[in-house]
Amino acid sequence: MKSITSFVLAIIFTFFGFMKVNAQTAETIWLTASTTAFKTGETVIVTVNSISSTPVQGFTFQIRYDPACLQPVNATTPIVGMNGLSLPQTVGLVDASFASTTPQTANGVLAEVRFVTLSGCQTNLTLESAALAIRNESGFAAPLAGVTIGEKNVALNIDKAQGTSDSQPVSGTPLLLAPEPSSTSTDPIIPSRTIALLVAGIGIGGAIIVAVKFFRPVQEKNK
Repeated sequence: MKSITSFVLAIIFTFFGFMKVNAQTAETIWLTASTTAFKTGETVIVTVNSISSTPVQGFTFQIRYDPACLQPVNATTPIVGMNGLSLPQTVGLVDASFASTTPQTANGVLAEVRFVTLSGCQTNLTLESAALAIRNESGFAAPLAGVTIGEKNVALNIDKAQGTSDSQPVSGTPLLLAPEPSSTSTDPIIPSRTIALLVAGIGIGGAIIVAVKFFRPVQEKNK
């Protein structure tokens, strides 16, 4: 009888432990790629994914890349109502933000980011930071708490042989990611004039992303 009781208690503790782990990872953002082997001149498509039980009004992410191997092109989102916000770009770092005036479900693909391969090399794409944005009880913009970053690295193998460029149409309105020619900073700061334009053009959605850009938590999952 004692052995049966111990067995049942072990199952209960395991079950609650499983629930606790899942509760800690309920809000997660991670990076994936369907293909990791390319030729020079081909298009690399990486996907920023999310699991969230909370409707959000925006999201933002930064992806580090090697400018000798890759050139960023654009980012799109399949989430209806999310608008891309044009922000200053720096060489070596994709900085993308999307916002909505109404809450949207963020379960699945947040965004697809396209790069063009420049030369033969082995390189990584790294999701350096990411955040989901909400409108809090006071009506102000705030980053969603408890969001963790899951898989953040994608290893790419690029052959020096010339490949064929991607001719597939891009769904939605692409957010262009061309770096500023004279920019050298690795952590871009949004000028006050740009902030004013974003808030005026996107409304609360823009305000949410602006708040997240200045108070973005760098959340990384310890491995």
